[in-house]
Amino acid sequence: MTPERGGRKMVRIWLGDHLIAEYTAEPDRASRYQRVMTPKFTGLRITVDNAAVGSASELPSEQLWPLTVQ
Repeated sequence: MTPERGGRKMVRIWLGDHLIAEYTAEPDRASRYQRVMTPKFTGLRITVDNAAVGSASELPSEQLWPLTVQ
């Protein structure tokens, strides 16, 4: 079992079994990011899980979210 880090969530975007992006965020931002990105990344799986100690990047500002899908 992996330890949680202050209740933060890990958001991951998958292409099949290949991880293409990984971010950490507060639970509400992580869920909101998943809802916004799911229709934009049609066919890709986006997961939100408890964050483990690691080297994932902080989820970018919401103003930058549209720039992730051009």
